[in-house]
Amino acid sequence: MTRRVAVVGLGVLGGAALLAMARAGIDCVGFESAGVGHAGGASGGGETRIFRTAVPEGPEHRRLLDRSRELWTGLPGGLLTRCGALTLGPAGDRRVRGAAAVAGTEVLGPDATAERWPAHRTGRGELAVLDPRGGLLEAAGATRALVDEARRAGAVVRDGVTVLGMTRRHGRIVLRTADGETVAGAAVLATGHGRPLLGPAPGIEQRRVVLTWFPVEAPERFAAAGFPPGLRSGGPVHTFFPSVDGRTIKINFQQPQPRVFDPDDHHPYVEPGYALPWAAAVADRIAGMREHPVRIESYVEGYTVDRRGTVELSDTGPRVVVLGGFSGQGFKCAPAVGEIVAGLVRTGITH
Repeated sequence: MTRRVAVVGLGVLGGAALLAMARAGIDCVGFESAGVGHAGGASGGGETRIFRTAVPEGPEHRRLLDRSRELWTGLPGGLLTRCGALTLGPAGDRRVRGAAAVAGTEVLGPDATAERWPAHRTGRGELAVLDPRGGLLEAAGATRALVDEARRAGAVVRDGVTVLGMTRRHGRIVLRTADGETVAGAAVLATGHGRPLLGPAPGIEQRRVVLTWFPVEAPERFAAAGFPPGLRSGGPVHTFFPSVDGRTIKINFQQPQPRVFDPDDHHPYVEPGYALPWAAAVADRIAGMREHPVRIESYVEGYTVDRRGTVELSDTGPRVVVLGGFSGQGFKCAPAVGEIVAGLVRTGITH
């Protein structure tokens, strides 16, 4: 079989790249070894991911997010719950100031915050910044939707097929699977923390991320409309997510996590007492949250120094684009990054 482009890894970034190329009329095939939307990839960060545009990275990055939001909302299935996203903390905190500086956001003091979102406890000198364009993405569903749309746009999807090796032959890419070879003029590698076909990508570290779920009183108060996802600084820095099971909320405590040097080394086991040093302080800030988690999970995420990910094009031979290191930001910008990848494959330039 010969294709113009092969995509290896159909997580959120690989799926977005496959869709962008299919919509551009590029003959393409995508390979996913573990099943699209599987829990072992970036979709393993729990059922939901935050989407927000009020970020401090600057106008260029926000334009990328604006385009991604446009593409996310254009997919069928209502994958983005448009409930807004919050940033809370001391008025002088860089995260709070960065969010408040973005046009279109709404800044509220403690009294207004308590009236609008009763679950959040804020004190003197603290603010809440609402990003009305933010919301909540359904992680596995969003990944599957990208791949389903790519298939409808003409892409070939080989789900459950593992690429065992990649070589270059006569100016082409040759991918080897258990049932034969696929020859392509270019390849996009989006294998996440799986074993890379070209060896470790320079500048990307794989790290363990731990997520916790805490029971809440009056769970109806923690639905997305009354408890939008967001980030809390000041004290234990953490992200918080509304309840999707009617019983618990998800908390991601922000702290350095250990490196994972080999994909086979990672195990979802999390040490007992992981949440003890910080859970009570977080519960003091969220009215109705209990201090003891009922669910703890870990997964692996790629990190770069600036936490903005990399889209790297090989400078020799047939075009190979490597995606990775988006540090949990992949769901926010994946659809727009997919369009950038499609441009690289077509022209070798991003615009």
